[in-house]
Amino acid sequence: MRVPAPTFAAFVVMLALLGACAAPPVRPSAMVPDLAGLPPGPAPAYRQSIVVGPVSGGPGASALWTAAIDAAQFQAALGRTLQAGGLGGIDGGRFRLDATLVKLEKPFAGYGMTVEAVVAYRMTDTVTGAVVYDASLATPGSATLDDAIDNNTRLVLANERAVQANLRRLVEALYALPDRPLASPRR
Repeated sequence: MRVPAPTFAAFVVMLALLGACAAPPVRPSAMVPDLAGLPPGPAPAYRQSIVVGPVSGGPGASALWTAAIDAAQFQAALGRTLQAGGLGGIDGGRFRLDATLVKLEKPFAGYGMTVEAVVAYRMTDTVTGAVVYDASLATPGSATLDDAIDNNTRLVLANERAVQANLRRLVEALYALPDRPLASPRR
């Protein structure tokens, strides 16, 4: 059976349009913030001594979560950000930073999309068990038609920018923490 040329051409165009509907992949490297312009690095106790602990949340964790950034992608971006900020340590660091992806919105459509990333962080001293930092940070991220024509691409860009801003605020907060002398372990 032979398919007429106009029918075949219409089929090819339809497939191309469907392919254009797929969102581009989220890139953890795009979520790592530029840390230029921050005050001098962290207190000595935190330098290369924070390891990334479990990251929870993401798609399927909440009805509010409709974006495409999952826990593994966020964990990778968090680890790279800590390394870039002189905070990230290798396994067995003195501090463990856990994160929960609380919210990342997905607007339906629009010329300009703004989303809000809300992430809860908790950093624990692994020697004493003391909680050193415990806060939720909310940051916006936007993308417009100037960034991308496709709604899905604008959404991915807005999500990446919201997470990038969130990670930058985290580094700013960690840089502001007072130094912690090494204490004896809990008993």
